[in-house]
Amino acid sequence: MHSNSAPSHQVVQRYFQMWNTGDISVAPEVLSPDWTDHAHPEVNGPADVQRAVTQTRATRPGLRFYIDTILGNDDLLSVVGGVGHESRPDAIDSRLIWLIRLLDGQMVEMWTYRLSTS
Repeated sequence: MHSNSAPSHQVVQRYFQMWNTGDISVAPEVLSPDWTDHAHPEVNGPADVQRAVTQTRATRPGLRFYIDTILGNDDLLSVVGGVGHESRPDAIDSRLIWLIRLLDGQMVEMWTYRLSTS
């Protein structure tokens, strides 16, 4: 799909790769200084996210985020995916949808919704 080459899609993919790899150096590139994760309002801005990634990977090193698809373009994206563990690559523990607002090529806001498995 050509839409996967959209710059906003790449920014979002880099964000989730940061969580999966622990490479927090990309945070200031992909996140706005005004970053807000509405699921975690205590985490504001790239430096807070860097600390959160480092702490999460220390306590849950096998945690992995998976992206099934990214819908939308430009400044508003829906990411369909989930979270699981690297030891069980075929098993998703929670199915999630992230709604992400971007501004000037950086993620500004994110809302997380858990999908019912029933």
